[in-house]
Amino acid sequence: MKRKPDFAMQNVGGEYLLVPLGAQVMDMNGIITLNATAACVWEALAEERSLDDLVAAVLERFDATPEQARADVVAFVEQVTEIGLVDA
Repeated sequence: MKRKPDFAMQNVGGEYLLVPLGAQVMDMNGIITLNATAACVWEALAEERSLDDLVAAVLERFDATPEQARADVVAFVEQVTEIGLVDA
């Protein structure tokens, strides 16, 4: 899976925000706020990644168990897939 190019992540005052670009501005009804784990996954999705790749990226960056990292990644991927931010 890989993120779509229609969104940019910005760090504003310590908050990670996904901002729609181009035509997506008209389709989105707001800005998406990410926590640090979600921001890590979003960054990793700049390239084609498997679920295991994303879990590994989270484990490299955060002190988490493999089970918790996988649960967090799965939850985030499900959410961004549902609203059309990634190509699965």
